[in-house]
Amino acid sequence: MKWLQLILNAFLKYQQGRSMMPKNTEPLIGLLLSILVIIIAVANSIAIGYALIVVWCIMAYVFYRKGYQPKELLNLSWTGAKTSIVVMQIFLLIGWLIAMWQAAGVIPMIIATGIDLIDPSIFIACAFLLTALVSMLLGTALGTVGTIGIVLITMARAGNIPENIVAGAIIAGAYFGDRNGSLSSSASLVAALTHTKVSTNIPIMFKDGLPALVISTVLYLILSQWFPLNYANSLLSDTIHFVFNIDWTLWIPVIIVIGLLPLKVSIRWPIGLSALAAAILAYTNQGATLSDLGWYTLTGFELPHYNPLADIIHGGGLQTMFIPTLSIFMATAISGMLEGVGFWNDIRQLLERAKTRSDVFAANVGLAFLTGAVGCSQAIAVVMTHSIMRITYAQRGIQDEDVMLDFENSGIVIAPLQPWNIAAYVPVVMMGTSTAGYVPFAFFLYLVPLLYWLRLRNQDQPIIR
Repeated sequence: MKWLQLILNAFLKYQQGRSMMPKNTEPLIGLLLSILVIIIAVANSIAIGYALIVVWCIMAYVFYRKGYQPKELLNLSWTGAKTSIVVMQIFLLIGWLIAMWQAAGVIPMIIATGIDLIDPSIFIACAFLLTALVSMLLGTALGTVGTIGIVLITMARAGNIPENIVAGAIIAGAYFGDRNGSLSSSASLVAALTHTKVSTNIPIMFKDGLPALVISTVLYLILSQWFPLNYANSLLSDTIHFVFNIDWTLWIPVIIVIGLLPLKVSIRWPIGLSALAAAILAYTNQGATLSDLGWYTLTGFELPHYNPLADIIHGGGLQTMFIPTLSIFMATAISGMLEGVGFWNDIRQLLERAKTRSDVFAANVGLAFLTGAVGCSQAIAVVMTHSIMRITYAQRGIQDEDVMLDFENSGIVIAPLQPWNIAAYVPVVMMGTSTAGYVPFAFFLYLVPLLYWLRLRNQDQPIIR
């Protein structure tokens, strides 16, 4: 009621001709309006990149009214946006990789192999555990979804399983590895922010996340029984071998990714080299021309409409990555502007109300959701939330390992649950699935913070400052 009264008083003052809006009301209203724009965009399947342009305009106008000059706001935005250039390059390379893997027959080959190896009655559980394993090995959720995730969602389509269920399992598995993998960039980020070591954090995180892992696996096993792969009377494997020239050389692009990603080199190298190898194989093994490869690179791989695999084997290309690259650029621009004007400073005052350990974690979760909603990036959510809360953790004497767990169990797993966040938006674009339909089935991602909060709640005592 206090906020409602504050806004009402401000409105009355405007009606009286006095522009005396309380100090922080305009930015808060701008923030709420921005989140509303994003939600409307997601609900109406409007590209999130375009919505973020509107959000930038809203927030820029708010700060212009508070005295910031347009040039200053543009400089702050560029300071944030230029940090996304490397990520944008990776997005474009992933689009190329998917198209070339399709054109070369790499993905069809893995699908044909998987049909023979995976038990149809536990496919959804296998999708979760397999992506979790690959993500832990590779250290990248997006790279995992862009490779094995594409294969699994394609198998789901061919086997008549609801896409949203499998997409939820894939995204949850990918971010299980992203949270727990020793090569994960997010694990390194949290370790750096909390002054801990990745090597010592991994066992702590795995033990903490084990209950959520077990429960998620059981739920996926149940769903697998309800929705098994249906290959009855299917000639999919034979059709793949008829349409594509399948031989051992198609494993080369896969080996390149698996072999190079664990090394301490930029992710651009394994993705780019794997895509190049696949392009060569598409030319030599599948008879694709150079013009075909160029077209696939731009618009994605497609088979003729009369081909029986046309609805299953398709996708990728730079065109599909345009909106994700625009989204990350605008998200980081908004983040840079908000950080530059000190937007988050006053929120720290609200943290004084956190009296117990579970209250502090709940505040972390709320801020992670808010910063992830506005910044549309997992990294931005973690960095912003840490910037806001680090003093609170220090004042309450919370140990570094516990602070690390708070962030691993909040921003790292919450960002993929926000359909407009890059952590979720890029995977669903790569898989070609519903923007938000996966959320109810990404069990691990919301079981982790829930179970952790319940454990803290059971141990709660007032924090002495």
